[in-house]
Amino acid sequence: MNFYTKVLSRFATTPGLKLQVRFELPADGHVTDAKLEETRTALRELGLDENLDQA
Repeated sequence: MNFYTKVLSRFATTPGLKLQVRFELPADGHVTDAKLEETRTALRELGLDENLDQA
């Protein structure tokens, strides 16, 4: 929310605005299927693409 308020809010109505977010976890990050599903659900609730790249 802080990032949106301080940065993105100035551009929120700009046509064509695109935002990319990427994060990586260490291979031994112990990511369970439940955590992945919770993440997908949260992304859906935000109206975002729920696809997660898993290497």
